[in-house]
Amino acid sequence: MDNREAYLVLSLLPGIGPVRVNQLLTLFGEPRAILSAKPAELARVPGIGAALSDVVGNWSKHCDLAQEQRTMEQAGVQFVCRGDEDYPPLLRQIHDPPLGLYVRGNAHVFRNLQAAIAVVGSRHTTHYGVKMAESLATAAAVTGWTVVSGLARGIDAAAHLATLDAHGITVAVLGSGLAHIYPQENVPLSRRIAAEGGAVVSEFPMLFPPDKRTFPMRNRIISGMCRGCIVVEAGDRSGSLITANQALDQNRQVFAVPGRVDSAQSRGCHRLIKEGAKLVETFQDVLEEFVVLPGLQAVPLSQESRPESSLHAGEIGPADLQLSDLERKIISFLGDQEVTIDAVVAGADEPPAKVLGAIVALEMRRLIRQLPGKRVVRYTGAVTG
Repeated sequence: MDNREAYLVLSLLPGIGPVRVNQLLTLFGEPRAILSAKPAELARVPGIGAALSDVVGNWSKHCDLAQEQRTMEQAGVQFVCRGDEDYPPLLRQIHDPPLGLYVRGNAHVFRNLQAAIAVVGSRHTTHYGVKMAESLATAAAVTGWTVVSGLARGIDAAAHLATLDAHGITVAVLGSGLAHIYPQENVPLSRRIAAEGGAVVSEFPMLFPPDKRTFPMRNRIISGMCRGCIVVEAGDRSGSLITANQALDQNRQVFAVPGRVDSAQSRGCHRLIKEGAKLVETFQDVLEEFVVLPGLQAVPLSQESRPESSLHAGEIGPADLQLSDLERKIISFLGDQEVTIDAVVAGADEPPAKVLGAIVALEMRRLIRQLPGKRVVRYTGAVTG
């Protein structure tokens, strides 16, 4: 048995969680040594009594490793343990990192999670909340960040979908085993995430059902693998507030989107802002909190080229960038006027997520700028006519 299989066994055993395994590792050094130890040796470890030492010492009586591996193989699932290169690097730093993660999709995605942001919120959404989640997730995807959320109804699903529509990478963390996707209505979304370069992950065994205890455990993984956590909408008792609190405990930056003062779905975010969370209107507010991270391109620019002929109306001069057709269309649509983002989306006749992504890219290249009231305008002198 290698250490990956040993971690898998330990994750299957009842009553043995990350903290207790940490205590056992202090004495035995590696997971396979834990499973080779006798019950009497195990019982000497603080926090491991007679009952748990018997479970670990006679582990084959309490879990079926071969059956779990067959289920994983049938579902196309990998197990990434703490010692693997594909284990999320930031997740190693938290107090109780999971022993391993079951992964459907691209397990290598975790190697790039130095630039990941969590986008979470209520299952009970408003139109405004969904639009903000879509806008922020789209901007994150355009600027090269991986978007992490929990595959729940509402804000989570909106963030995942917007990221995919913007051709970005998203990771869904479940509060159940991967054979129990919850909610069932998001099974197609989970398949799309895995198929389009992202991953659906869980620390729970394949057939483990969701319950009230598993979702707070799931939330610590969402925040733990990210640089920061954006809460888009949250009521007074929203589970996303648990994620925000765990992010703070993990020394992660917390962001909150303000909402209507008379909306129950804004109360949690407003409380977070009062307690020190950074108010977020656009993803630029998030980027300003972070230095440029190694290997992260601040914004994916089009290929630079210097036009051989003189510039025509709607072409960018100072930036010397070759714009996409959609970006040129937006620049032309703005003219010399301040225009609402909703009007730009409507006038572009393209999917909203694609238009929002183009707006973000133009804004970060200092070709347009966003004004209060969700309006945009060209930077003076950015376009020649």
